[in-house]
Amino acid sequence: MLDRPDRPTAIFAGSDMQALGVLRAAHELGLRVPQDLSIVGYDDVTVSQWIEPALTTVHQPLREMAATATRMLLQLADGQTLAHQRIELATELVVRRSTAPPPS
Repeated sequence: MLDRPDRPTAIFAGSDMQALGVLRAAHELGLRVPQDLSIVGYDDVTVSQWIEPALTTVHQPLREMAATATRMLLQLADGQTLAHQRIELATELVVRRSTAPPPS
C-alpha cells in the first residue's frame, strides 16, 4: 500500500504495535514520517513516546477500565444486577511528532 503512486497520506493503525510496523515499512521505503506519511496508533504504550518520531496515539484509561470491570465482576459474583451494561470511558488523542498536515 505504501509503495503505490496513490499511497495514503496518513494511516491510523489499530494499535501502537501495528503503527510501529507501519513506521518501519515507511522507513524501509524511504518515506519520511510525518512529512510524507502521518501515522497514528492506539493504546499509548510506553515505547510510543520513545521512538523517533514519537508516535501520535490514542490513550485509553486502562487502569480505570480495569477498575470498572473489576467492580462489575464483583457485583455480578455477589448476585447483584448491574446498573449499566455499557460504560463509556473517555479516550484522549496524544499528539506527538508522527503526524503533520498532508503535503500539498
